[in-house]
Amino acid sequence: MKTFTIIALMLSLGLLTGCASMEKTSAQREKIESEPLPQAIADLGYQAGDPVEQVTDWNLYNWQAVDENAVIIWVDAFHPYLFTLRERCPMLNFAQTIGVSNTGSIITAKFDAIVVPNPPAGGESCYIDTIYPLKKIAE
Repeated sequence: MKTFTIIALMLSLGLLTGCASMEKTSAQREKIESEPLPQAIADLGYQAGDPVEQVTDWNLYNWQAVDENAVIIWVDAFHPYLFTLRERCPMLNFAQTIGVSNTGSIITAKFDAIVVPNPPAGGESCYIDTIYPLKKIAE
């Protein structure tokens, strides 16, 4: 039932934003889920699990930009997550630090953002599309 409600909400939003916007979003999602991202994750020694809606009780232990559309955040020394972004985040590859806009100790997909500081302009908020827990590939 929850999945049906989410799908219905997404369809309604799509109709409100127009066909051009839906085509752009679909093309971006295909780019994010295409071969380069899974290969980049595998090259780092990880495999993405099923997506999750939230990450709770997290700390920004470490992070690594994968490309302009994704970043890996370790919430502790042993638990990395892949965060794919709704749109390109060009400053991500050059960032020295990042932040996360979140509510309390919860990061929520489709709501929170990766914040890339850019002094003196302030920075860029790159909204999170999907969160995937990562598992180390057995060697």
